[in-house]
Amino acid sequence: MAKTESDARESHLAHLIGLGLSPAAAQATMDIDHVMTHIRRSMQHREMGRMALRDLKLDIEAADLEILAAIELCAIEGGEATVGLIAERLNIDPSRASRVVADAVEKGIVRRVASQSDARRIGLELTDLGKQHAAAIRAYKWGIFAEALGDWPEEDLVTFARLFQRFSGWIAQAKEKAGKG
Repeated sequence: MAKTESDARESHLAHLIGLGLSPAAAQATMDIDHVMTHIRRSMQHREMGRMALRDLKLDIEAADLEILAAIELCAIEGGEATVGLIAERLNIDPSRASRVVADAVEKGIVRRVASQSDARRIGLELTDLGKQHAAAIRAYKWGIFAEALGDWPEEDLVTFARLFQRFSGWIAQAKEKAGKG
């Protein structure tokens, strides 16, 4: 490790220790940050989605995966998918969301339907083709997870899932808190 990298690492550790963390907790925090950086980069590049599209030979784009996931999640949560919800989930403006949804409709993976709760709104749902694509991608992703985690002891996997959910909840709370500040 170069001198400047070592100095930076020690400075970061000292900062975290100054915030009240033990040396071991400070190192763990830095390790988590490092892993999260790699995960964020991978997600930004949609690496797993691109692999799935390539290996499954699906005739859609990586951006379409987010629409499929958002609409599928809405159905699971019992909500109604709309262009506004797509904009919110994909963190894009409503006019861009409208264009993205129109493209997905044209590809035959999403259809517009009358809203069940408000006749003035249009809902979105997956077509049979969209459901097939979503199921294939989910199976592909779960296959990768099963391969990566297959050797983990059950107790470790259950603990990791519980802690990861807890950490994810903390992220949502921090985001909400930052929005109010």
